[in-house]
Amino acid sequence: MERKDFIEQVGLSAASILIFGCMQGCSKSDSPAPKPPTGTTNPPPVKAIDFTINITNNPYTSLNAAGGFYVDKTNNIIIARTLTNEFIAVSSLCTHQQVTLDYQANNNRFYCSGHGSLFSTTGAVLTGPAATALKQYKTTLTGNNLRIFE
Repeated sequence: MERKDFIEQVGLSAASILIFGCMQGCSKSDSPAPKPPTGTTNPPPVKAIDFTINITNNPYTSLNAAGGFYVDKTNNIIIARTLTNEFIAVSSLCTHQQVTLDYQANNNRFYCSGHGSLFSTTGAVLTGPAATALKQYKTTLTGNNLRIFE
């Protein structure tokens, strides 16, 4: 093989590799996957709330006294014991800007320190700026075990 033929073969091989690489870079496989039409996908399943705590164990001991409350950050639920010894549970995050709520036992309501929204013990909005009620959960006390569930 002559030098001229050799250089021509190497040049063609290199050009082929470059063209192949460019073609791969421009292929449709690199484009993002098409999104399904809005409203046709199912939202991920939400785990139903159903758990039990022993109110005599830490960190739940605040629930032993009337007016006490506990914020379960794992489930975003605030659990309170009213002054009449009823247990109540609602979402712990204000529906306005997701600030964690407090329970005001003397006023029998939930309070958002972020913007002053007030919620009843059932989660209903008493005073805004929040406009949406809190999710309410059921409670059952058996001995020292308090079940919170939907």
